[in-house]
Amino acid sequence: MIILLTGCINPKGMAFTTLSNQEERKAQYINAIQYYLSNTSFKIVFSENSGTDLSNQFKDAIESGRMEFLSFHGNQDKIRGKGYGECEIIEYALDNSKLIQSSKDQRIAKITGRLIVRNIKGILRWHKLLFSKQTVFCTINSDLSFPDSRLIVAPVSFYKAFLHSKELINDSKGYYFEHALCETLKRDNDYSYSPFLFMPCIEGVSGSTGEIYSGKMGDFIFNLRYVKYTLSLQHKFKKLYRK
Repeated sequence: MIILLTGCINPKGMAFTTLSNQEERKAQYINAIQYYLSNTSFKIVFSENSGTDLSNQFKDAIESGRMEFLSFHGNQDKIRGKGYGECEIIEYALDNSKLIQSSKDQRIAKITGRLIVRNIKGILRWHKLLFSKQTVFCTINSDLSFPDSRLIVAPVSFYKAFLHSKELINDSKGYYFEHALCETLKRDNDYSYSPFLFMPCIEGVSGSTGEIYSGKMGDFIFNLRYVKYTLSLQHKFKKLYRK
């Protein structure tokens, strides 16, 4: 399993982006990377699309082979919005990351790079133990129409299948990254789907809306109810889309 952190340090006027201060964003990325390096043992790929170099901040991790830093100049068509940019970042990582290409596991946990998933270690450990490599995990709403793209766990082949829909994504026309993700999940029978067994405890700030995520953990009763809800969604998805 590899953690792929997607980044855009300098959005340069990207449409539908509330948090645009470059220094503020940079500090959030550095904080998140440090968290994953310190609190997990997973290899980390940071893929960034504004051509900004942070590699000097993580020389030891990069030189040891624990981390890989990728940066390129994307976001040339800003009117399409950040969802299209996110696809470019994922695609660039799949095409250029030596860590991903040499990984035997071939599963990637894609995380929006400024955010910290406090319980990521437990989430990934249990999913590796209990589910097949062909299972795709992300949170989705109750009518199975709109997934949460902040955290996705899937095999490399699924991301490649999803990227076939990249050119359809255009925030200004109301077709988002999440719509393409949902349609790929529903139509591709090569993959099973499951929500996370445990609700991801996400901490940080939304780049789109400025919403603050607290990262708080639920109590035992809450988690029990969440597992029940998760299992019902999994059953519903299978019944509707895996006949």
